[in-house]
This record gives sequence, C-alpha cells and structure tokens, in this order.
Amino acid sequence: MSATHVSSAARRYGRAIFGVALEQGSLDAVRADMKLLGTVLAEATTAAALADPRMDDHQKRAMLDKAFGEYLHDHTRFLVGVLENRTRLALLVQIPAAFEELLDDHEGRLRGELESARPMSDEGRAAVEAALSEKTGKKVSLETSVDETLLGGIRVTLAGTRYDGSAKGRLDGLRQRLENVELG
Repeated sequence: MSATHVSSAARRYGRAIFGVALEQGSLDAVRADMKLLGTVLAEATTAAALADPRMDDHQKRAMLDKAFGEYLHDHTRFLVGVLENRTRLALLVQIPAAFEELLDDHEGRLRGELESARPMSDEGRAAVEAALSEKTGKKVSLETSVDETLLGGIRVTLAGTRYDGSAKGRLDGLRQRLENVELG
C-alpha cells in the first residue's frame, strides 16, 4: 500500500496514461514502468531533484533519460515528455501511485493494512483476506504490521475504513460507553 500523497493533477496524468495503456494493449508494459518509476522515485534524493526549482525541466528530463534510457515503454516516455513540456516533472513522483490505484480498481483489488499485537502467520493473513474478499466482492490484499499496543486481536484498514477487532479497541469502546453513562 502506497503512502504517497497523490494530487489531483497527478491523478489526471495517471488516468491519461492508464487509459492509453488499456486502449493500446500495453497495460503490462506500462505497469512495469510505473513499478520501476515508483521504486526509483521513492528515494528521497531523486524526488528532491525532480522538485528542485534550481534545475530546469530539460535538465531533469536528461537525468531521467540517463537513468531509464530505453527501458521505458513509448507511452511512458511520451508521458515524461508531456510533463517536461508543461514543466510538471515533479508530478512524476506521484503518478505511479495514481496508476496503481486505477489498476487495482480495474482488476477488482483492494489493498489494506492488517495490524496485530503479535506477528501473524501467512495462513492467518490469508484467512482474513479471504473473509474480506468475500464480504467486499473484490480481491483483498493486506500488508501486515505489528502494533503491540493492540494487546490482542487485529485491526484492519481497508479503503479508508478502519475495522477494529483489537482488545485495545474494545476496551476503548467500553471506556467511552462508561464515560457516557449518567448515574443517578
């Protein structure tokens, strides 16, 4: 699951390249490009170079061409050219996340996070994914993390909604109800 903020401008460019790739049958190639760009551009120094106002977009494009050369599909190279011409290359950092969101929607997939008090087995994660997939009608894919403050149980964040089945969540709910009880 990507933590990258995606601006509305990056979403527009992401929709544009996704639409072209889908229409032209190059979705797999552009998907690979977006994965590569997302990985490389997630590095702070590379992202900072693209956002640096002291460097003009022609220099930034030259840097990208040197880094990626002929590895990128024609559609992706065209997108980089459009961003350069519009002096919007800094958006390139966000476009892979926008593309991934569109791809997930197209493929009927939901990504989320599963937190547990102790490390969860692969079988346990798969069981939670299966249950949520059945409930949502989409293929659910969860990244796992450990949060010992949960005490027990699990907490899942999926499509911006948090489902809290943790012991801490239940105790917090009980405390809230007790605080709202009027005595006497």
